[in-house]
Amino acid sequence: MIEGQSIVCFAPGPWDDIWRNRHQIMTRLARRNKVLWVEPRAYLRPVLRQLRRGEIGWRDLRRPLAVPVRENLWVYRDPVYAPIAGRRLRLGQLTQALRVRAMHRTMRKLGFGRPLLWLTRYYQADVVGTCDERLVIYHISDEYSAYAAVRDPEAVRRAEAELIRRADLVIVTSPALLESKRPLNPHTYLVPNAADVEGFAKAAADPCVPPGMAALRRPIVGYVGVLNEKIDYELIRAIALARPDWSIALVGPLGLYTQPHKADGLQGLPNVHFLGRVDVSEVPHYIKACDVCLLPYERNEWTRNIDSLKLYEYLACGRPVVATDIPAAHGFPGLVHIVRGPDEAIPAIEAALTEQSPEHIRRRQAAVAEHSWDARVERISELILEALERTEGRR
Repeated sequence: MIEGQSIVCFAPGPWDDIWRNRHQIMTRLARRNKVLWVEPRAYLRPVLRQLRRGEIGWRDLRRPLAVPVRENLWVYRDPVYAPIAGRRLRLGQLTQALRVRAMHRTMRKLGFGRPLLWLTRYYQADVVGTCDERLVIYHISDEYSAYAAVRDPEAVRRAEAELIRRADLVIVTSPALLESKRPLNPHTYLVPNAADVEGFAKAAADPCVPPGMAALRRPIVGYVGVLNEKIDYELIRAIALARPDWSIALVGPLGLYTQPHKADGLQGLPNVHFLGRVDVSEVPHYIKACDVCLLPYERNEWTRNIDSLKLYEYLACGRPVVATDIPAAHGFPGLVHIVRGPDEAIPAIEAALTEQSPEHIRRRQAAVAEHSWDARVERISELILEALERTEGRR
């Protein structure tokens, strides 16, 4: 692993959000480096609304910008007095200067050197060159132009292409992303997602079952993750109606921001249980408690490009998996039941329910053993060192 580096990671979500690959990577890098996790930046209009409602006060103006959350890892929030001002050119230039000044002051206070600038979204391109960075890393986890909330996919693709060309190192998580992004930058590399293999295996051996799962009737067919627009809710509804003797456990926050009624068909079904968000430390225990785990994704451009983090975690717990026919589901031949629609899903789940032996569990865990976050961070470290050597003296 790289050592002694300063890393400034601009994240698309807060630190206390559902844990994703960036959380796993940054916590490991912080073992031997300093990491500043920059939470999403504020925008002028929301800040003005909060001011009018009295939600921002004097205390917010004086709060520390960086708060330690782990050894060598701090969470940073831009000062509320310097929001992004959009098209207001002069005001935008002023607030950007204030943000840059605050960031530099914080980095000096924390003893940061010239950082590795780690970006996670195309709209963060404006910070390139503002941190006196040694390296620009762009980490792509999805085809962002395919997100349900995107109104102009072509504009997103253009903005992202510009950032990709400017980056010193581009990391993608799926073969589809590698195919579409590498032509824009030859220094684009595939580093798939992974699992905390040891942690999930330990949870799988723990006989304790979370109370929310212990109360459910067996068998439990579960999904653990954010319930957003890529989920095939009609498939889940069809499974629940076809087999009312199965408990359908949906563990995770409901995140239907653009299609808020998409999951309405599941409401009121007696065997469908929305268990809500659970702490990251509890996630493996909820997965372990499922008799069968689902990857119930719709088949579209979004899911064609994903590398499902959940799949690695399901297998690390030794659980049988039934997935819709997306490319990520084909990464572990013979270990995932791949289906198209409820007519195939029902018999696949029935078959998976019979695959509960210790040997079945060992096979799944063995297949995912090499896909650990520690191994992924080592690979990323190699790529960073190569990029530093390649760009040395250029800046």
